[in-house]
Amino acid sequence: MSRETTPYEVLIDERVEKDLEKVPKHVVEKFLKLLDEFEKNPIRPRSGFDVKPMEGCPGNTYRLRIGKYRVLFAVDHEVKKVRITSVRYRGDVYK
Repeated sequence: MSRETTPYEVLIDERVEKDLEKVPKHVVEKFLKLLDEFEKNPIRPRSGFDVKPMEGCPGNTYRLRIGKYRVLFAVDHEVKKVRITSVRYRGDVYK
């Protein structure tokens, strides 16, 4: 089975592993499912995940909502890379 488009490379910052230790298990499970989707298209709207650009942040920075938690990530469409920078409780992300 060949893909017509090149998948995005998903890079995860070291701090994300520490962030995931602090979030509920169901959030971690959704996050892991999300990684496969990010390879296809990181900003495509999809059921159960709300993606929006982050205002006031540099470049192509987005936030993805998983319940009360937010996944922050940056997308470089030219080189097809996604860098996930944090997974945090919504009140802590916007400080």
